[in-house]
Amino acid sequence: MDETSVRGLLETALGDEPPMGPVARHSLQAGLKLRRRTRIRRAAGGAAVVMTMAAVIPVAIGTLGNTAARHHAPRPPGPWVPPSGTAYVINSGGATVTPIDLATSTAERPIDVSGEPTAMTIAPDGKTAYVPIGFTSSRTSAQGVQPIDLATNTAGKPINLQWPPDAIVITPDGKTAYSINGFPSLTLTPIDLATNRPGRPIKLSEPPQAIAMAPDGKAYVAIQTSIGTPSHFRVAYEFMSIDLTTGKLGKAVKLRGEPEAIAITPNGKTAYVTIFSSGTVTPINLSDNKAGKPIKISGKPLGNGFMGLPFAIAITPDGKTAYVTNGASGTVTPIDVATGKPGEPIKISGKPGADAIAISADGTTAYVANQPSSTVTPIYLATGTPEKPIKIGHGWDSGFEAIVIAP
Repeated sequence: MDETSVRGLLETALGDEPPMGPVARHSLQAGLKLRRRTRIRRAAGGAAVVMTMAAVIPVAIGTLGNTAARHHAPRPPGPWVPPSGTAYVINSGGATVTPIDLATSTAERPIDVSGEPTAMTIAPDGKTAYVPIGFTSSRTSAQGVQPIDLATNTAGKPINLQWPPDAIVITPDGKTAYSINGFPSLTLTPIDLATNRPGRPIKLSEPPQAIAMAPDGKAYVAIQTSIGTPSHFRVAYEFMSIDLTTGKLGKAVKLRGEPEAIAITPNGKTAYVTIFSSGTVTPINLSDNKAGKPIKISGKPLGNGFMGLPFAIAITPDGKTAYVTNGASGTVTPIDVATGKPGEPIKISGKPGADAIAISADGTTAYVANQPSSTVTPIYLATGTPEKPIKIGHGWDSGFEAIVIAP
């Protein structure tokens, strides 16, 4: 689909006309993801809603010592209290990273980076963020990974790479980062975080689409492959483990559409892959490498087969609930991990958005970055209620492709 066609779809959905040219390019990348851009979803924390369960209280009756059980109804959740901590939102259009003080719901001064940020993750110790900087038309922009000192919110010297990075993960010990580099390089680049020096790129056989790191240090990727002969072939997508030393791929799990993001439960047993093209989320049992039944994410259709457009996913630390953002409908869908059943979508706005998500460390709040409206919306998870949006960015060029919360 060309840019003119997409522009028409956006105009119909939004009720106003998005810009063309370079700004439109960012809109397509971050808003509808029609040009492939992998984003890191490092949920910085969060826990599923914990309700106060009915207590059984023994009550003495007479002198015989008989008891009766009195059940109390669950106590309703109190009003939302903003959590402490800091969230960071990348702005690919403005080449910045914006900190948000969660306690005050206030966007702070943006941090300038050296090019177009495409993703972001934070080291396990919470001291440094790492931002992949992709290709831009600027001759002065960097191409690599830029560290940010979170104590001072200062960008450091970029770690230059041979190819533009799409996504990044960090090992649980915090010693090494791995950047995936898509077409035409088909590589995975290790970075020594003690020296900020890239190692020798690991060559892959197929273009990587997304990467995730399990709590035990195992890495998993989604790749694009082709089936058939060079003259008669079709594109297919697969999920598999990857040996970070050799780049050897494990047994493939076929995916029913184009993957967008991967999230792994805290116990390391299950991966969830958002399938952009089919409007579904695929659970994968990592112990036997088998895919479960795709979970359909409801969403407002946007013409030409586009449905919910599930972009990002975050899983609560207790592993009970996953939250999936739906770009076309501007909603967030909770999924009960135990049953695989989606809940009622949480409406963020009447326009497309919901491009990225992170959950606060205390588990009370999800934060959803909305590119078209240049806002970040807190969601009180106890009630599924969107709170007042936090204004950030400057419209269509915002490109909120990732949000993370410092641990």
